[in-house]
Amino acid sequence: MKVPTDNLFQLVHAMTASEKRYFKRHYASEKSAMTELFDYINGQKSYDEEQVKEHFRSSKIAVHLKVYKVQLQELLLKSLVSYHNKKSIRSKIRIGLEEIELLMTKQLYGLAHTRIKKVKELCLKYEELEYIFSVLFFEIMINSFFDIQLKPSEYPVLDELEKYTDSIKNVYNLKKINFALHDKSNNELTQKLTKEEQAFYTKLLMDEMKKDEKGQLTFNEKYYLNSSLSLISKLVNDNANKEYSFKKKNVELFETNPHFIENHTSYYYAALFNFLTCCRKIGKNDELIQGIQKIKNLTNEYPFLKRNLIFVYYLEIKHNFQNKNYTYLTKNLEAVVNKHIKKYNQTEESMPALCFIYFTLTYMLTDQPQKVQFYLRRLQAMSKNLNPSYAQFFDILELISHYETGDVTIIQHLLNSFKRKIKKDPALKPFYKEMLEFFGALIKITNVKERKKLVDSFNRQPEQFKDDGVFNLLKVFLLDEWMDAIRTNKSYSDVITKN
Repeated sequence: MKVPTDNLFQLVHAMTASEKRYFKRHYASEKSAMTELFDYINGQKSYDEEQVKEHFRSSKIAVHLKVYKVQLQELLLKSLVSYHNKKSIRSKIRIGLEEIELLMTKQLYGLAHTRIKKVKELCLKYEELEYIFSVLFFEIMINSFFDIQLKPSEYPVLDELEKYTDSIKNVYNLKKINFALHDKSNNELTQKLTKEEQAFYTKLLMDEMKKDEKGQLTFNEKYYLNSSLSLISKLVNDNANKEYSFKKKNVELFETNPHFIENHTSYYYAALFNFLTCCRKIGKNDELIQGIQKIKNLTNEYPFLKRNLIFVYYLEIKHNFQNKNYTYLTKNLEAVVNKHIKKYNQTEESMPALCFIYFTLTYMLTDQPQKVQFYLRRLQAMSKNLNPSYAQFFDILELISHYETGDVTIIQHLLNSFKRKIKKDPALKPFYKEMLEFFGALIKITNVKERKKLVDSFNRQPEQFKDDGVFNLLKVFLLDEWMDAIRTNKSYSDVITKN
């Protein structure tokens, strides 16, 4: 019984090699049942409960597997906390706070005061303002109750509390706006911004920009402001160059404050990636290529990010496909991407599927039908874990591939199979059914003028399918170009590679 979302399996496979070595060295022993369970799960490619029970059938692990899994998970978390002790800024601050409390309990107020100053400096330097309140609480205690001779003017703590509270509130407000705009952006077809929302967000963000111009915003406030402004540029003003400029500001924000890269590495990665998607969209190719290398270097420095390289590979694939660098795609990128997907067991995720779609199209354009069918088989195997629209899109892509190679008999066989699928599941997308009807008519036509007439008639319909998932996938990847090929009596390859 495969359980792909098993918590223990995910935790084990999320650990780096050095984290696993640390666990084996400090928290495991050769004869421990939990060590045996760890080793076995670490060797699995996907979690299979029955397989685990069968392997340990002669031991108590099989009988009490649930208990051992919980205990192992707790032990792994302890090991990870110990391994990363004081490696992150937040860890240093949290431990510093515990040390301050301990020193205060021992009435070592001078040492506690020194420690407070160090922890406070960390909180302010890295803008970890959520922790500053605990630091200021200890500072008030020392200043008010204990025998430390400090001038009140040196510690305007209550004013600081008000200042930091306002900053935190503003960060969370900007985060809220950012998430709301992201949601609209991700569902742009079905969730348009209303005029009231456009006016509200635009005015609010313009007010924040004025504060930024006066130097009144913290790093985190600037980060979320730039992110929100880039989305406003996209959703309200449809201004790709403005969107690009705000995304670039976020990258520059990190690079002029490099200590924040260490503390917020994932945010820097996201800022870089979002900037690169914009570079690709508006044709800033030099910046895109430089940025891709920069993000790869970042993952070498921070290996926990390596799993996310699939997003960068996808960006690189799209760039090379759109620039017709098909040889680079098949000779340089294909093997690297497949190796990455296998290493990180990502065959059940959507991003690898998008990569495989481009490999399919690349081999279709370079007249290698066997490789086209190889990737179509892989895509169809992956479709059960994707949005249902993908499975139907892959069906249509297969029909297109056979049309390009003139395999009319195979198309007819597939059409019969797909139409039986419709009878079993009438809820299939309307555009999927429309495409099957289109193919049924297309393969019966031998006259060029009749084909052109069929395409022209078909092209008058798609507006009604604008919210249809299958239509949108086909539109993104190849529908218009392929229809143009049929209409002009050319192959898909001729339309793409010779234009």
